[in-house]
Amino acid sequence: MLFHIRDIRVIRRGMRCFPLLLGFAVQALGAGLGSYSHLVVANSPGAVRGGVRVTYLGTNGYQFEFKGHALLVDPYFSRVDLSSVALGSRIQPNASRINDGLRNLATKADAILVTHGHFDHLLDVPIVMSNTHARLIASASSVDLAKRAGASSGDAVRPGDVRRIGPWKIRVLSAAHDRLFGKVPFDRPPPQVGPPQRAADWICGEPLAFLIEVNGQRIYVDSGGTPAQLPPNERVDLAILGVALPDSRERQVAALSHLQPRYILPSHQDNFFLPLSEGFQFGPLTDFQRVHRDCARENRGRLILLDYFRPWTLPTTASSKSQPPNSKRD
Repeated sequence: MLFHIRDIRVIRRGMRCFPLLLGFAVQALGAGLGSYSHLVVANSPGAVRGGVRVTYLGTNGYQFEFKGHALLVDPYFSRVDLSSVALGSRIQPNASRINDGLRNLATKADAILVTHGHFDHLLDVPIVMSNTHARLIASASSVDLAKRAGASSGDAVRPGDVRRIGPWKIRVLSAAHDRLFGKVPFDRPPPQVGPPQRAADWICGEPLAFLIEVNGQRIYVDSGGTPAQLPPNERVDLAILGVALPDSRERQVAALSHLQPRYILPSHQDNFFLPLSEGFQFGPLTDFQRVHRDCARENRGRLILLDYFRPWTLPTTASSKSQPPNSKRD
């Protein structure tokens, strides 16, 4: 049997990506939120609530809203399929899926925070920026990628930087990315300098975490990290901690000890290779049972889950006579 040279290149590329394919293929077997319905929180339909409203957008994506202002983190709706990533096929934003996602966002946002440059965090950002008129805040490498993909501008930040935009005070913190089979995926700069075309072109760059202060409350958000990199030793009201891979779970107990959060929201725990329209599904690589067990043992705060596009308002402290968090059944 004869192969053309381009066929051999495709096969070699597929073999290099086989561990990625093998590792994530089992995610299709993941269960939904039904087994953990007691952890799912959401505002009651039609309820009008003050305070900071949190909406989960899938993967590590969030929208925070307060008094007519919106702040986005890692908005990603295209949900590129696994085979395209594993085989190194060309990928591009899915306009239809992005439009569906935008219907759940505020029409205007103050800023988009990006934790790192992988496609499942940055691919859709240029389009979301143009639709929401949001300012991009990310590492220098992520800003460069976004510009090459069509973004008009970007604010390159480093750990230690602080940005004040509208009601938001945003502190930029250092972070580290999880390892998959011993290494950070897609961490080498691609040879070309043009627009990113394949998943591997969307390099990790310098991972960041953010501490957001608004309404007298503090929200910490990252995307997962190695045990060597922990959050700041500061109390927060809501800790959004990436739990996609083992590195994150290894550092979770220490992270909870540092942050002492009132609410704990595990993130990046869904199967991000499936369309949002198929509903939330855990991936077995997430090992949410361990996440649940560790949180219960530490008893640092209330563990919660959010479903796609179901807003939840972060309760204020007891001293302000706030009501306890409402469950999905409210």
